[in-house]
Amino acid sequence: MNQISDNKRQQAVNDRRTFIINELYGMGVFYTRDGRKVENCRLFTLEQVYINEKHRMAQIKEQQGEIMFIKSSI
Repeated sequence: MNQISDNKRQQAVNDRRTFIINELYGMGVFYTRDGRKVENCRLFTLEQVYINEKHRMAQIKEQQGEIMFIKSSI
């Protein structure tokens, strides 16, 4: 039973890695800032790179005026 759980966990990790790598490729990111290929990184590193890249892209869009934030008048 433990082996089944381990297999499911490993499959979930592999699925998440594949998803993030494909998303990063779609964003034009093939290497980490320290020069490693994204496909050679562990899930933890990929998560960090993905979050940072999404944040960077949102900042660029905001600067270009593509994202409008509603400011409340509280």
